[in-house]
Amino acid sequence: MMTMDAPALHHDSSSGWRPALAERSDEQLMLAYQQGDTRAFETLLTRHEKGVYGFALRMLGDSMLAEEVAQESFLRVIQSASRYRAKTSFRHYLYRIARNLCIDLLRKRPREPRTPDLDAGSPGTPEGIPNGNPGPESNLAAAQLRSAIHRALATLPEDQREAFLLKEVKGMKLQDVAAITGANLNTVKSRLRYALTRLREHLVDQGIGKEMGS
Repeated sequence: MMTMDAPALHHDSSSGWRPALAERSDEQLMLAYQQGDTRAFETLLTRHEKGVYGFALRMLGDSMLAEEVAQESFLRVIQSASRYRAKTSFRHYLYRIARNLCIDLLRKRPREPRTPDLDAGSPGTPEGIPNGNPGPESNLAAAQLRSAIHRALATLPEDQREAFLLKEVKGMKLQDVAAITGANLNTVKSRLRYALTRLREHLVDQGIGKEMGS
């Protein structure tokens, strides 16, 4: 989806056996990048660019803005790489950057709900959204459900939408959602509860009885 040349921070002349890049954790890759291994950053980019793009797309409803957020998120990772510490989850660190960029953009534009443009420029079917392909009827039902969910997401307040996306779509724990959004755990639980309730109500209004969440 995007190309980005990661500048080396400084060179490391140490040698010895190391696990393949694909086998390393995000945190290990960031530490490797701090030591000058630009391939480590490229691995992080490949691993997370689609997820960050998808998150921004559903937050903003605009594929071009989502692309800008994804690009800027990784640029900021590069700019602050020397200050990164492995005790911080890289995924949470990255998504907090992306989340803050989305919030900034949402505050700068008119508050008009938009149905996410999930096809234009999308790198694939958004994760966490049904995408069956056993046959034409199943495909049609899945497409209708995705469309209804996207319309419902566009009507949610920003804080509820991000809680739903991080928890139900990205599969993060409640504590992780709280850390990324800067809200306390009870507030996150409340936002998620309201989001799920509103999404279910929207689906019922659309004549779709799909249960969401628990």
